[in-house]
Amino acid sequence: MIEAVRASISFLTTIPLGGDIEELRKNLWLFPYTAIVISLIVSIPYLIRDFVDVRFLAVVLYLAVEGINHVDGLADFGDALFAPESKKRDAIKDLNTGTGGVAVVVIYFVMLYSLLLQSGLWEILLSQVLAKYSMLLLMFLSKPSWEGMGSYFMEKISFRDVLVGALPVVLVCYKIGAESAVAVAFALAVVVFLKRYSEKHFGGINGDVIGSANCLAFVTSLAVLKVCQF
Repeated sequence: MIEAVRASISFLTTIPLGGDIEELRKNLWLFPYTAIVISLIVSIPYLIRDFVDVRFLAVVLYLAVEGINHVDGLADFGDALFAPESKKRDAIKDLNTGTGGVAVVVIYFVMLYSLLLQSGLWEILLSQVLAKYSMLLLMFLSKPSWEGMGSYFMEKISFRDVLVGALPVVLVCYKIGAESAVAVAFALAVVVFLKRYSEKHFGGINGDVIGSANCLAFVTSLAVLKVCQF
């Protein structure tokens, strides 16, 4: 199990702990738990913002700890989203980033910049846990579009992963209260949208779509929780 935990942190972050990727494939429920580690690091600006100018630190820390793999997936999905109907599949497989991908990523970073510094520790924690659980749920509910990193992990996913992985979501929702239900609903909407869109246009999901689920569920949850505060 220790090897699976190390592999989960190494895979989902830039922290090089090593681990056994095969053990991680058998324990994908660890994704939402790894989100707790990411959240604690990303929340540092919130904890010190009364003492230090941290306007850019929140986004920098987020990228530093999580890397750009998920953002790269979002960029590829953005290209496919704006591509003509007949070229969507080719667009998401293209390694080059086009205008659609750039536009989506810019909007994503602008939203992160405005939301992270306005969000508390528990809001960031719930949003991160939902981001990782959305990845897990999307892999469980969908089929792979082609062989790659996405299909590699989907081979081993089971209902146990979905069930055990839901525990952090339940615990954080209990701590936050009723408004957390809205964030959960929107995160699930992201999963449903990506599943239906990807199966229609790509024949299933791939690693880029899974990475997009992480980004979209994270920023959507942050935004919803912020709106619920008013």
